[in-house]
Amino acid sequence: MVDLVRRARLIREMEDEFVPDYDAASMPSADKRAAYALEHIAFRVGRIEQTLAKLAIVIEAALLKP
Repeated sequence: MVDLVRRARLIREMEDEFVPDYDAASMPSADKRAAYALEHIAFRVGRIEQTLAKLAIVIEAALLKP
């Protein structure tokens, strides 16, 4: 079963954080699939990067405490 709320949130986040730089209407289907896969990967890597940045801030703050 598809969680529509979660799916809508993920789509909204992807739209907010990643704007593709290609015209899907003029691409062959194999290229479209590759572009969509790369979009997904770029979005996920961006999310991982954001999480790691937050963790780094927390770790640095913890290390600076006397």
